[in-house]
Amino acid sequence: MKFYNREKELNYLKTYCQLEPNSILFVYGPKSSGKSTVMRRVIKELEDSNIVFFYYNLRKYATYSKEEFLRVFFEKSDKKYLLNKLELNLGVCKFGIEENFDFKNLCLNDVFAKINESINAVIEDGKKPVLIIDELQKLKNIYFNGNKSLLNELFNLFVSLTKMEHLCHVICLTSDTLFIDEIYRNSTLKNASKYYLIDWLRKGSIRNILKEEGFSEEEINYCLKYLSLPYEIVDLIENKKLGLSVEQTIKQWINVEADGLKYLLKSNKDRKENLLKVLSKFDDKIKVSIDNFEDEIFDDVKFLIENEILFYDVINGIIKPTSIIEWYAIREVLK
Repeated sequence: MKFYNREKELNYLKTYCQLEPNSILFVYGPKSSGKSTVMRRVIKELEDSNIVFFYYNLRKYATYSKEEFLRVFFEKSDKKYLLNKLELNLGVCKFGIEENFDFKNLCLNDVFAKINESINAVIEDGKKPVLIIDELQKLKNIYFNGNKSLLNELFNLFVSLTKMEHLCHVICLTSDTLFIDEIYRNSTLKNASKYYLIDWLRKGSIRNILKEEGFSEEEINYCLKYLSLPYEIVDLIENKKLGLSVEQTIKQWINVEADGLKYLLKSNKDRKENLLKVLSKFDDKIKVSIDNFEDEIFDDVKFLIENEILFYDVINGIIKPTSIIEWYAIREVLK
């Protein structure tokens, strides 16, 4: 997919990677807002620098057990760090581990010792290590010996690597904002974390992209009322080539999202009334403060966030639909 203008986000993340490590950075945003695309672009643009990126995209893996986690994060080799064979186009690395290590009998302290060895090997080579984990929340239900939560112990390691020892940047990407909410309220991470929102595309950027792609002024003005995400622009361009007008494409999107929402409501009849109360908050506004949701419907707010109908901007205390198209779908269902 073509990379669309995200200069502000690129500059922030590129600069961040080159500063001294001092905190864990959580990059969050609505689904499909371009978090992974921007991060991969950062890696590409810094590939000739002295930074070594350890990058793990957990979307690619079924990381639901200790053994699967170890196979994803480690590669058996005589090197402390080596190129990730599944991400060769990016030139990113994995942690190295000796050939004779038995993943089944590896304890958590061994795991962390090996991560530290790899990071220190990068530093000894005169380079800067940066660890990036995409969709980190997939590690939530993995436990090691003594029922230790892998994720909780990883956070302790990350605090040590960043805030305490200043050895390595740790950047975690997620669209799961209920997970971000847990992190934000975690006292262990309170003074050791930063948060960066990659949100909807800005209207000016959308206008410039569509103009560059040959859309008329009338088409652009129509699209600006509905578009918010990068993939929508790609679909719009493809559909135009296939002979569909922008109006046809956008109406199809709204219908699909509205049908999905109607199905969700029908499948949850016991909470349908409360779900409609939540959705009604968006009848005439696209952003609503979290304070405007009554306690008795807050579980239903969380349900709609979990089902990616709504997005929770934890840091700013705002809840909104995951996209502008989703907002129009909500309004359609409320008619």
